[in-house]
Amino acid sequence: MEEKTELTGAICIGENYLKAELSFEEILLDERLVQGDIWVLKEAFRAVGGLNYRLMAKREYELLIRIAGAYKVLLLNREDGIRFLQQENADEAWIQLKTVMPGAGETQAEKTAGKEAGEIEEGLKTDCYLLGRYRQELTAMNVFDDAVLGILSSCAQKEALTEYLKKMIAQTDAFYYIYDCTQPVLIYTGCDLCYNILDTFSAQLGNALEKLGQKVMYFNLAKQSFKEISSYAKRRFKAVIGMQTNMFYAKWETGRFVHDDMPGPKYNFLFDHPIMLKNYLDQKPYRLYSLTPDGNYAKFIEKYFESPARFLPPGGEDDFSEANRKDYEVVFLGSYGEGPLENLKFVRKTDRQRGYLVNRYILYMRKYLEKTPEQAFEEVLTSFGRTCSKKELIALFHQERWVITELANYYRNKLIKILLEMGIAVHVFGKTWEKCPMQGHPGLIQHPAVYGKDALNVYARAKVSLNVMRWHKDGFTERIANAMLQKAAVVTDRTTYLEENFVDGKDIILFDLGHLQEVPNRIKNLLACEEKRKQIAKNGYEKALAAHTWKSRAAKILEMIEEDETNRDFWS
Repeated sequence: MEEKTELTGAICIGENYLKAELSFEEILLDERLVQGDIWVLKEAFRAVGGLNYRLMAKREYELLIRIAGAYKVLLLNREDGIRFLQQENADEAWIQLKTVMPGAGETQAEKTAGKEAGEIEEGLKTDCYLLGRYRQELTAMNVFDDAVLGILSSCAQKEALTEYLKKMIAQTDAFYYIYDCTQPVLIYTGCDLCYNILDTFSAQLGNALEKLGQKVMYFNLAKQSFKEISSYAKRRFKAVIGMQTNMFYAKWETGRFVHDDMPGPKYNFLFDHPIMLKNYLDQKPYRLYSLTPDGNYAKFIEKYFESPARFLPPGGEDDFSEANRKDYEVVFLGSYGEGPLENLKFVRKTDRQRGYLVNRYILYMRKYLEKTPEQAFEEVLTSFGRTCSKKELIALFHQERWVITELANYYRNKLIKILLEMGIAVHVFGKTWEKCPMQGHPGLIQHPAVYGKDALNVYARAKVSLNVMRWHKDGFTERIANAMLQKAAVVTDRTTYLEENFVDGKDIILFDLGHLQEVPNRIKNLLACEEKRKQIAKNGYEKALAAHTWKSRAAKILEMIEEDETNRDFWS
């Protein structure tokens, strides 16, 4: 049990209550004590793990037991309760729960008569769970055996309930399925790659989960030693989440995966094409799910690495300020890269046969821009008359993985060059643009790199936010979400997901990589027609706010956790 604080974590308000503090033991032994209107401190709600949605009855009562173990729980009459809430700024800091128990005026017979048999049975299951969870405390109070006998008498001639009670007392997997629902989510932090973007994602997701009432713990890989994870491995977690972290593949000296000792589901957001992460994906820690920003990535992982994967792109940060000015016409927050030519020259010099393959692969991807990198690569191999096993194909594809990144860079550079030639200035950010051949062009306005909130400030100042995908064909990115949430009109290459969830010309501007010459006129029209641009930006903002914030991603992850836990067989 957690160390108790002096804070009041919950109050029970009734008409004729005398002011009193209820102890953990009193609430555990008599649920009738917590009647009336229940108010819970948000901080306490989150700290103890919130409502346990895996219980079908007495959720509020079970929550109050956990709160009483760490906070004060008060009984107050109506007048004192109202005064207390006014002093506590209840609208901001407190949550009102529904009444835990019926009013004291009802008799037990009246209460029982109003309940269906299923509700009574679910209440008994909650009692069984409480016996399993608080066995040690009940034993110390010398009431455990009596409590068991009481439930057994209620379960008479109900063999399934008796078996359920046994599972709860023995704390089998069925018990931990319920217990883990109120445990914290562990999030890995401490990655400074890509201008700290992964750490920013971790912080934004953690904050969103906390706002939804979920307790969150963090492990900072940059500041905490690997040995410290051993203490975490002994804990229960609702889930463990990372942002393209290799921590999930860490092993003990015995060769066993560290996370195989953490029984809950694990989720690793992967933002690059999965072939870039082959050496990790070849390994299969227990209950590790990959979350990808492109639906094709998830299919690729399941097909070639035979591991579970889902499409769940990063979200955006809802932090818009109406005071933001729009003094940048077009911004591009992507980095500069040279394109495939130099690498292709090197391959041709060192391995002529490989050079033929890579050259055709690049040409094929440029000709069939709608194809995924893996589709194009397989078809190129077929055109050479090569048949490969799945393992051989992945090895070859991994060797040429650089083509994906460099071809995306090629189209980024090509589009920026076209815009500059057509008289459209573009604001770019970061040192990589110092290597750009277009450096010195008056329309290429270079700025220092921006991180976290500073990137949001750039979008807030932008009339148009330009985006070129890293060869996502069914994807969505945080750049699109963040730009929309700062009311910039987004101009990006089309993907299946964008076409299915947005409307070109209404809430987004979509273009084809094969028709980049059309982009300048579309941008010029946006800049010339302020009303149209603002309407597109407003529509994009509303859609992103409704479905593409980190809050919506956090809610989806909690749904995934429930789905992945519920589909396991604990009861046989």
